[in-house]
Amino acid sequence: MEPARQGAPEHRDEIEELEKQILARIERGSLRVPPYPTVAIALRKLVSHDNYGLDEVLQLVATDASLVADVLRCANAAFFGRGTVSSLQQAVGRVGASQVTRLALVSGLSGLVRTAGPLAPLRRQAWEMSLSSAALCQTLAPMRKLSGESAFVAGLLHDFGWLIGIATIEEMLSTTPAAPARNEQFWLDAIEKSHTRLGLALASRWKLPDLLRDAIGLHHETQYETQFAPFVELVATVDRVISLLDVHPQVSPQMLESIPELTKPEREAVAHVIPQLPELVSAFDCEPQGTSLTSKLASPPLLPEGFTPFDCLLHQLSPRRRGPFTMVGLAANSFLFKGREALPEKQLVEVELRVPGTPLRMWTKVEHCVGEAGVYRIECRPFALSGDALKQWRELERRA
Repeated sequence: MEPARQGAPEHRDEIEELEKQILARIERGSLRVPPYPTVAIALRKLVSHDNYGLDEVLQLVATDASLVADVLRCANAAFFGRGTVSSLQQAVGRVGASQVTRLALVSGLSGLVRTAGPLAPLRRQAWEMSLSSAALCQTLAPMRKLSGESAFVAGLLHDFGWLIGIATIEEMLSTTPAAPARNEQFWLDAIEKSHTRLGLALASRWKLPDLLRDAIGLHHETQYETQFAPFVELVATVDRVISLLDVHPQVSPQMLESIPELTKPEREAVAHVIPQLPELVSAFDCEPQGTSLTSKLASPPLLPEGFTPFDCLLHQLSPRRRGPFTMVGLAANSFLFKGREALPEKQLVEVELRVPGTPLRMWTKVEHCVGEAGVYRIECRPFALSGDALKQWRELERRA
């Protein structure tokens, strides 16, 4: 995860003070680091032996209700194949015991984004990038003759310091409720210098193997002087893919030619998997739970500039149904709608635009949700579109 650089940031003194406080917590060893998920440890230990049975895997998964729900949702996601499964046994049979072990790690850590907080949207965004990176690393691993298990975990954890950093600032904010709201870039700038050290602090607490420590500590370097260089290079390459995904509504094989570390077959594999990522990420996301806290993310103007009026009905389909909403404007790779229900910022949501002809169904990221007098104006951008969805979206842009 890399924050978008937008020139010299404002409030430099405040940012530097936050940086110092975060680094001081690292030095004192006073960071709040989540424990390694218990069920993931038990599953990894089980599948490390050749004589385990499916019933043993099912028994362990069944001890965690959240993991059961997450495995069922994932098994029905396109990333793991087509066709509906309705039982845990079917779900484990589809994704495999090794993959269930990885999902147990993801499920156990997803609680970090399922709680309310003043910077909850930024935690959600960091989590989405981590999970997308894990899936892409797993996709590329066999093409590079690397362990899919190690590649997945390296992708998931290599930038986990961002999430810990955001949670650390939220803990600081709990003691200063009068602190002003700042824009997204302000908070990301405050974590940028320390996020690698935060990730290494996590690796130390969890006693992670050297492969994962190197993926965390070296992926921003230009040279990787380690026996695990292929894994470090893999996560660094996937970071560049994620950067494209964060800007463009679709990432095509041609667009991926800008990343020379990817071979042609790898570019095609990545472009094929990317439209499947939103459903996978959504399986581990939900509405923030707990007491609603005052957001410390500064709200944008209620009427953003650059939108062309566009009128149609819109419904949210997933992760739960909402609507109808009224679409009011289109811009380059963005659209604006309004309604009486709020959507969590930075959440991936599947929507359907009721346009003439075939309705446009696509995944989008909620960038902003601003309320006034019981009406919410919501700005979204198309995310990881398939080829057909992109064609329909471009036609809407042309008509507008």
